[in-house]
Amino acid sequence: MAPWLQHTSFTVIAVIAVIASLLVVTRRNPIYSALFLIVVFAAMAGMFLLLGAEYLGFMQLLVYAGAIMVLYLFVIMLINPREGDLPDEGSAQDRVFAGAVSFLVFCLLWYTIDSSPKLAELNAVIPSLPNALSDEHGGVRAFGGELFTQHLLVFELASILILVGIIGAVHLSIRQRRRAEAETDPVPSHREEAARV
Repeated sequence: MAPWLQHTSFTVIAVIAVIASLLVVTRRNPIYSALFLIVVFAAMAGMFLLLGAEYLGFMQLLVYAGAIMVLYLFVIMLINPREGDLPDEGSAQDRVFAGAVSFLVFCLLWYTIDSSPKLAELNAVIPSLPNALSDEHGGVRAFGGELFTQHLLVFELASILILVGIIGAVHLSIRQRRRAEAETDPVPSHREEAARV
C-alpha cells in the first residue's frame, strides 16, 4: 500500500473511531451505546491491520466486536431497559460540569505524556521502527507470549470482572421481574394462601 494511502486510511479510521467513541458516552439508550462501541472496536481493528498486526486486528473483531459485545448486548437485553425506566439526564449545569472535568482530565493526560522523557526516546526510535520489528510482530506467537507471561494477571482479572458483571445483570433482571409480578398481582389468591398455610 502506498504511504499516502495508508496515512489517509489511518486518518479516516481514526476520525470514525473518535466520533463513535463520543457517541458511545453521549447516547441515553445503552443499546445504541453498545452498537457504537462495536463501531469503535471495528475501527481499532482497522488500525491494527494498517499497522501490520493482522492477528491483533482479526482478534479485535472476533473477540471484542464479536463475542464480548454480543455478551454485553445479551446482558442489556436481559435487563430490558425501557424508555420510562432510564434515568433522567442531568441539567445543563451538570453537563457543563462534566464537560469541564473531562477537559481537565484530558489536559492533564496531554501534559503528562508531552512532558514525559520516554516520549523523546520513542520519537528517536520511531523512524527506525519498521526495520527493527521482527517478522513475528503482531503474530500469534508474539501476542501469546506477551499475553500469557507479562499480562496474565490482568487478563484473568478482566475475565473475572466480566463474570461479575453478568452475575449482577442476572440478579437485577430477577429482582425487576419479581417487582413487576408483585405490582401486577398485589393480592394473593386463595390457592396461594392455602399453600402458605
